[in-house]
Amino acid sequence: MKNNVTYLNIKLQTMKTIIILLAACISFSNSVKAQADVSKLPPLDELGKGTYEGFVGGLYPNGSNEMPAAFYNDAVVMANSVEPLDASGKISEAGKIGLVTIGASTVAMFSEGIEKAIYNTPGLRDKIVFVNGGIGGQDLNKIYDQNAKYWQVVSSRVIEAGLTDEQVQVVWFQEDDLKNQTSAFPDRAEMLADEFTYAIQKMKERYPNLKFVYLTGRHTTDYMPADAKAKHQEPRAYLNGWASKVIIERQINGDAELNYKGTDVKAPMIIWGPYFWTQGNKPRKDGYYFSPDLAAADGVHPTDAGKQKVARDILDFWAKDPVSQLWFLENPDLISAIENIKNEDVQNDIQYLKFYILNQKMEETDLKNITGNIRVLILEDTVVIADKTFVPADSIAINELKPAMYKYLIKDDGAYTRSGKFMVEDDYTITKLKNDKTEKRDRLEIDTTKKQNLVGPDEPAWFINGNNKLPKLVRLLGGDKYAKAIFTTPDGKVVLEVEDVLKKHTNVNAEIPSGEYILKFYDENGKQIDIERAIPEYLKIH
Repeated sequence: MKNNVTYLNIKLQTMKTIIILLAACISFSNSVKAQADVSKLPPLDELGKGTYEGFVGGLYPNGSNEMPAAFYNDAVVMANSVEPLDASGKISEAGKIGLVTIGASTVAMFSEGIEKAIYNTPGLRDKIVFVNGGIGGQDLNKIYDQNAKYWQVVSSRVIEAGLTDEQVQVVWFQEDDLKNQTSAFPDRAEMLADEFTYAIQKMKERYPNLKFVYLTGRHTTDYMPADAKAKHQEPRAYLNGWASKVIIERQINGDAELNYKGTDVKAPMIIWGPYFWTQGNKPRKDGYYFSPDLAAADGVHPTDAGKQKVARDILDFWAKDPVSQLWFLENPDLISAIENIKNEDVQNDIQYLKFYILNQKMEETDLKNITGNIRVLILEDTVVIADKTFVPADSIAINELKPAMYKYLIKDDGAYTRSGKFMVEDDYTITKLKNDKTEKRDRLEIDTTKKQNLVGPDEPAWFINGNNKLPKLVRLLGGDKYAKAIFTTPDGKVVLEVEDVLKKHTNVNAEIPSGEYILKFYDENGKQIDIERAIPEYLKIH
């Protein structure tokens, strides 16, 4: 028996030696392995219907950089469901919209740039509260455990921002697995997509009202020094983008583990933000670039210039993307957002069309104004109550609505659109909701101009950068309250004073030149009116 034990010990010692030698070889191999040649790695958004190692490119399925129509339509509905929520997750005019970033050190650094710039974004929805959830050294392996230190820190930041988990509705997520050493394709992309799935499912559990997770892929790491660690080397950053594509396509194709609607929701909608990867210093065909001066000496983390650029890239995307601006901006371009909604059949036999809600006529138009079919979407809170397509007839109707507040979108195959909010009262009459004020009417009429904020020259208004800010000022300053506005340059020079701003029609852009200004409000006694964070420190006038 002793001989057997001795033999076993020798065998174990031998195995340990082999493992140590193998580990050393692997470590040595990793330290000297060269970067992949990025010129041979085609950016996803340039690849189109072309293939990389047999797999079709494009950010979305079938080589396209655009969402498929049905998925896009769902995204529009989802974006319109983002509303200010109170601490318990109920819609409230006094509520907040939580926007959180999730990831490791690069996310932390880019988020510092976002944090500095977001509240200066022209037209930003004033209910948005941003939280930097990036923490250095926290790859996917570190954040799997929902009780890990990472999540404890993120939770504390959410609380410090005055939010609850129930108020978080949008996440920007960028991560990687730095322990898994494979760089094979499609193995690494599919492995990361599996890990992303788990992470995003857990986010949905943590943030029950989470509507969107934005993926961007990583920036190129082509600028890393020759002796850098292999865990960040190309093609791993490149394949991170492929992983984002894989998980998004799985959701579009109906993967049950990524279901975002119906009764068994497992995940929020997962969509692309700006795609970041480039072939090193070579600008992409769409003009996007990430030059060496934007990366620190390690080739992975950003310089201050890199932080600022990526912050602008992300904020510009949210402000301009037709879907994203619906939740991001105070006055989104709704017509632009829903212009891609498609229907299949066309019929032009009817002479007129009327739209009813609960037997009350809401709209009436000649058939000549209608192209193809009519699609009607109605939401209560964040739930789609009705999503119906009608062949134009003498009337279309939605008749089964309980007393509650609703939002609706109406769109034909052409340019005809209607949108807005309404309340079904307890007596089943309709109350229009517009600019935070209510007005009962037998017929609901919605202004369909793009800005939806045009007013007559003699009516009170407050225009900055083309948007009417008067409704926001009324909320901030209160009803008929007197307020005087004073614009100064950063060095304190007064450039504009406006008396009684809530009753005066003012076009700020016509009064002062483009630049950065400090805006403050004063009461009738000359005392400054304190408005917490609603007005950025430096207001940009374009």
